[in-house]
Amino acid sequence: MLGIVISTRQRVFGLDLLRAFAIFCVVHRHGKHLIYGTKLDWLANMPLPHGVDLFFVLSGFLIGLSVMKMASREDAWHRTWRFYGKTALRILPNYYALFLINLLMVYCGLIAADLTATPMYQYLTLTQNVFTPFLGFYWESWSVPIQWWFYIFFPVLVIALRRVAGRWALPVVVLLAFVGSALFRATVCMGVDDMFHYDILVRKTLAARTDSIYVGVLAAWVSSEFPVFWKRCRWWALAAGVALFAAERAIGYTLGGFYSIVVLPMMVPVAVGLTLPALSSWREAKGKVAKCIMVVSLLSYSMFMINLLMAYIIDGPMGEFSKTHGEVAYCLFWLMVVAGTFLLYYCVERPAMRLRERLYPKQ
Repeated sequence: MLGIVISTRQRVFGLDLLRAFAIFCVVHRHGKHLIYGTKLDWLANMPLPHGVDLFFVLSGFLIGLSVMKMASREDAWHRTWRFYGKTALRILPNYYALFLINLLMVYCGLIAADLTATPMYQYLTLTQNVFTPFLGFYWESWSVPIQWWFYIFFPVLVIALRRVAGRWALPVVVLLAFVGSALFRATVCMGVDDMFHYDILVRKTLAARTDSIYVGVLAAWVSSEFPVFWKRCRWWALAAGVALFAAERAIGYTLGGFYSIVVLPMMVPVAVGLTLPALSSWREAKGKVAKCIMVVSLLSYSMFMINLLMAYIIDGPMGEFSKTHGEVAYCLFWLMVVAGTFLLYYCVERPAMRLRERLYPKQ
């Protein structure tokens, strides 16, 4: 597909499927307002999860498996530095490219933003939402600092604690993350009772959301330490995950209460974590549909970074058209996202990944 070659030897199709579904949820969420009140209104009202929750858990699972292998080696600290370099080349090029593109779009008057609401240096240092929310600009960046600082601190904590806690080092770190995020939400976020501030403080700050990633880390530990249980439990765990997601949708709550602040942000991540035993056992799939899913999975990061900018363009310069031609605007939005994704991938992400392969060859 457009020159993209997928190697299936090191891929797990079930995880590719989860990643592809996650990016569909993200993009659809940013464009569904276009089809409210149209013939596609049913699509806008589908009970889909927040796609970022899925990405968080999947990232924690994959990095958890990698760090466990890394921490058990004698050259763990050396490999940690390699891990940092590889992670930087994976995450930062797209992040900074979209930062510059957003600035250019603002200065050209194509999108609206408040460049004074949050200091620019915080975007450059990925500190815009560590303990407090950011406002006014580059909204799509909110999840990147959460993952970035997880990648920075998680390996160090596991390697340092391994000498004391041994095989239990990883669950100790997970417990610290769970307690820390829950305490932050319970003390700082309690009483937030309007959806906007709930979204930017409870859902989109590092301190409040780190525990979502560590759900995946805990899953990685269980899969490594208890492989027989992991395999045997996969179907009932999948059923439990689906049931928990349904419960999250069905349970009523008052915004600002203990359930909405402390419990609710963890419902979908835990549900996703429960699906991992089944999905990680789905190793291969064949056919054109499977190939498309793997390509979407491969492009998901570029698609994640570019899609909100396309929504701004649809709602801004093309706003009047989108109000009167909702279905067409929604389809056009997806076409713009796909085109922008390939452009970002070929111009930024793939060159960075090739550089990473040269600088950090497999050992």
